[in-house]
Amino acid sequence: MAKIMTAFFSRSGENYMVGNVEKGSGNIAADIISSILGAPSYRIERKEDYPSDYNDCNKEAQRERNENERPALRSPLPDMTGVDALILVYPNWWGDLPMPVYTFLDGIDTDGLSIYPVCTHEGNGLGMTDRCIMQAYPSAKVMKGLALRGTLLQNDRDKAEAAVREYLSKSGLAG
Repeated sequence: MAKIMTAFFSRSGENYMVGNVEKGSGNIAADIISSILGAPSYRIERKEDYPSDYNDCNKEAQRERNENERPALRSPLPDMTGVDALILVYPNWWGDLPMPVYTFLDGIDTDGLSIYPVCTHEGNGLGMTDRCIMQAYPSAKVMKGLALRGTLLQNDRDKAEAAVREYLSKSGLAG
C-alpha cells in the first residue's frame, strides 16, 4: 500500500464566484481527502499572506508568475520519507499553479513520486496545470487529475465529497 500525503495551497478572503470565504476551496478539498484517507496533510502557505481583496491578490500573484518567483513558505517542508503518493491540491491560476506550490515542489524530492493533481477552479478545469507539473518535474509520475469547482466545494460538501471519493477510488488510493 502506498504511503500517501496531501499537500494543499488555498486562500481565504475574497474568491472568484464564491465571495468572501473563511476557508478556501482547496482547504475544504484537502480536509475531505484527509478524512477519507486518514493521510497527513501539509498546508502550503506563502510566508506573507496574499491580500484578501481578490483584485489585489491577482496583481500580486501575476507579478510572482511573471517573475517566476519562488516565494518563501511559512512552515518548514514536511518529512516526505517513504511518501510515494502525493495528492496535490491547488487552484488554477491562469492555467498554472500558484507560485508557492512551485516553491513546495522545488523543495521536495519528486523523483519517482506519484503526484495526483486536485485543482479547484471556476470554469477552466485543470487548465494546463497537470502539464505544468510534468514539465517542471519530469522525474515525477503525474497521474490523472481531478478538477473541482470552488462553488461546489463551498456550497455542496456532500456532492464534493462524492466526487472526491470517486476520484480516489478510481485512482486506487481508496477503496
